This record gives sequence, structure tokens and C-alpha cells, in this order.
Amino acid sequence: MPDWVTHIAVAYILCTVIGFKYRQFNTSNTVLAMMGAVLPDVVKLGLIGEFLGYEVWNQIWAVHLPVGTLIIAGMVSLFFQDKRTAFLFFVLGAATHYTLDLLTFNVSGGIALLYPIYWGEWQLDLFTTENFYVPIVVLAVAVLTYLISRRRVKKSSKEAAAD
Repeated sequence: MPDWVTHIAVAYILCTVIGFKYRQFNTSNTVLAMMGAVLPDVVKLGLIGEFLGYEVWNQIWAVHLPVGTLIIAGMVSLFFQDKRTAFLFFVLGAATHYTLDLLTFNVSGGIALLYPIYWGEWQLDLFTTENFYVPIVVLAVAVLTYLISRRRVKKSSKEAAAD
């Protein structure tokens, strides 16, 4: 599966590009989407439990399923003033996460997207987890997106100053 950097970069790219058109996709909401992009991988905290000698996988495996991520996103969004917006951006980020994971070849069989309704797992096998070209390309696009967005901000601030 893609690493956290790739998940965060894809959420950043998506929100920044959409933000060129819609104001709701501002910097703070982009950060929420980026946090949502790593939310399904909270399950990796089980590695810490395993290191400490505790078997916690049976308790936290559902976090890496869409239904578990929705529950976690709902709980975390309660800490924000605008709960609805926070929840929606967390879910947007999680959707980018699951989209990337769906594209990946997974030895365990894929993602159970419709759990608990349907236990079937899906994967599209477009690239493997060992493929280092995907993160490099995604990071290059993220840097390009950042540079374009900064240029747009400078241009709009100069126009505002001229008025």
C-alpha cells in the first residue's frame, strides 16, 4: 500500500487543485483532508502494542475499513467547532486513502470496501507496494501544485494591493 507521504500528498494535491475554484478548500480544510488521508492507517498503532508485548490486532483491525474510518472521523470531528466540515474533509482524505489502496496489489487480498454488508475484497493491481516510482511522481506533482498555488496567491495579493 502507498506510504503515508503518498497519501498525504495526494490529499494535498486534490484539495489544492479544487481550492483554485472553491473557497471551502482553504488551507485549514486541506490539512483536515490530509489528516483524513492517514486516518485509516491508525491501525498501524498496533505495531507499538505488538512491540510492547500486547496483541491488539483483533481490537483495531476494523479501523482500516471504511466503516471504521467513518466512525473514527466522526469521533475526531467532534473536537472541531465546525463538526460537519471537519467530518466531510476527514472523509474526503480517507476516500483518497482508499482509492490509492484500491489501486495497489495487496497480498492479503485487497480492501473490504462494503464491510459489514459484503465481505468481498477488491484490488486493481495497478502497482505494488515496492514500486517507488509512485511516491516520487506523486511528490513531484505535489511540489508542482504547491509552486502553482503560491504563484496564484502572490498574483492575487499583488492585484489586491494595486486596487
